[in-house]
Amino acid sequence: MLIYLEKRAENFEVAQNILKKFPDAQVLRIDHYKNIFDKRIENQKLIPAIIIAKDEHPNILDVPENYWYPWKSFFFKSSLNCVFDCEYCYLKWNFKTQYPVIFVNYDDIKNIIRDKINELREWWYQWQITFYASNYSDIQGLDSLSWFNQEFIPFMEEFDNVLMETRTKSANIDSLFQINNWVPFKNTEISFSLNPDEIIAKFEKWTSSLGKRIESINRLIDKWYKVWLRFLPLLPVKDYIEIYTKFLERIKKEILIEKINSLFIASLIYNQWDFKTMQKKNPDSELWNFVTLHDNWLVKLPDDIFESFVSLFKTAFPNTKIYFDFI
Repeated sequence: MLIYLEKRAENFEVAQNILKKFPDAQVLRIDHYKNIFDKRIENQKLIPAIIIAKDEHPNILDVPENYWYPWKSFFFKSSLNCVFDCEYCYLKWNFKTQYPVIFVNYDDIKNIIRDKINELREWWYQWQITFYASNYSDIQGLDSLSWFNQEFIPFMEEFDNVLMETRTKSANIDSLFQINNWVPFKNTEISFSLNPDEIIAKFEKWTSSLGKRIESINRLIDKWYKVWLRFLPLLPVKDYIEIYTKFLERIKKEILIEKINSLFIASLIYNQWDFKTMQKKNPDSELWNFVTLHDNWLVKLPDDIFESFVSLFKTAFPNTKIYFDFI
């Protein structure tokens, strides 16, 4: 195990906890995480490594209109990169290295969030404010190292009419029960990305199996956690109608849908520039056969195929609100 440690990050509690967890790791002290993170390192996948850093300028970003929840919504980051290797993921072209970065100055990140909430409330904004935490990494997949849940879930409980969404393909949810086994958290929604076993095996390398994800979902809803199911990206592989029909039958059989906070479906989608970058990195991917360039300069599934997916889900869940976008 190799740990790149920013010198200015060393004294933070999260950094010390990670170092204690890997007492035999090789620790290389560095001046700035970008000296590693922004460089292409040959054969880096052969070397298990993480980067511990301090985010000099933590910030939050406005969420694009119609991204999900209405009202005011923002992205924020406490880590970069994913421990998984999904073939379709935008992180594969967003970052040069495969190494995850954990930012350890949590108080600075919390202060930015608190300031934004206070600013909006001072302007008499009383509707829900949503914070998306997982657009730069799989929060749950990293939590055994990052302690994100222990830090940010109780923090979000300090506010009224605020929601934080964390998204995952990991079944490792034990850290959620270490926070509080009895009182549900009203301001955090755990979002599970789901796909059929065939899709997981082929395109979602190192992620938890569908069965394990379902087991974790049921454990969480039994404890009254808010759980969101995200069916994405929908992929029209061979015999996809049959595959997804059986998949949805399993979901209905094994999960109490009435206890799920929300359902969302989405297409495989890129802007054309990012798509070209991904093609260069993986020119032989089967995924590129599924998408086409649309008039709005987005590369995504043909509309008729996405509509066939919408029809499948509406048939499977006739009495459930399903959120989706025809972007």
